[in-house]
Amino acid sequence: MWGGKMSKEFNKNIMFDNITFMLKERGKKIGELESEAGVSPGYISRTSKEGNTKPGIDFIMKAAEALNVSVDTLLRVDMSRLTPTERYLISFLEKLTKDTLDDKLAWQTETAGYLNHRLETDMNGYCEHPLFSIETFDEPGETEYLDEVTRIVFTSRSYDVHTCIAEDCYNLRMKNGTVLYLMSISKSVYKTGDPDAHAKEIWMCPRCGSNKFLCSTRDVSEIAILIENLYSVVSESAKHPKVEQDIKAVIDAFMNDDVGDDDDTNKNPFI
Repeated sequence: MWGGKMSKEFNKNIMFDNITFMLKERGKKIGELESEAGVSPGYISRTSKEGNTKPGIDFIMKAAEALNVSVDTLLRVDMSRLTPTERYLISFLEKLTKDTLDDKLAWQTETAGYLNHRLETDMNGYCEHPLFSIETFDEPGETEYLDEVTRIVFTSRSYDVHTCIAEDCYNLRMKNGTVLYLMSISKSVYKTGDPDAHAKEIWMCPRCGSNKFLCSTRDVSEIAILIENLYSVVSESAKHPKVEQDIKAVIDAFMNDDVGDDDDTNKNPFI
């Protein structure tokens, strides 16, 4: 599984329904999966029909790998009831999580303090951050009346302009300059115990064009769980040192006792 522990308690019917659904979707046969998972022909049929028999952990992990899903998704998410877009987003979130765990992604941290208090606008009123803008709106104050406020805010899908950054946020540069933003937010004003006071949202900001909202923890529970898991994995990853590829190449050369300069390192570029 990616980023967690597999529970001993699960509904095997969901798992086998998912296997059947995904095999049909991919145009594969049960026998092919059984072969890839290293079990005997008929294993899936026998195990799914025998009430007291549960599939082995080794089979579950190999089946998940063959179907390119996490163990959690295979065991707990009823894939057949999701829309194609929701299944697509689940695949995307799982790859983000897996690649983060494998230390393949260069996430950048944006602290809550910076986003809440230190963003600025230029002389034309444009904010330096693509998700933020300066807005004027009414907000509950210390009295019973609304106060008119003007400030730089992230206009979230969950809370509109009434949004505050709750925790550190993260961004990831992707293809063609598009940046993915993983935002941890809350209502700017809320009562203690409000179950809807906090959320996490994922946005995509292309180099050219408008920002695109992707998904949030207020979506279907399957997606919400994966977003929370992704945020947890990225937050933990941010605590550990990273080595950029160009520096890694130098270190690798040293580890192989290659300490000399390349042939063209000292050449005069103007000759």
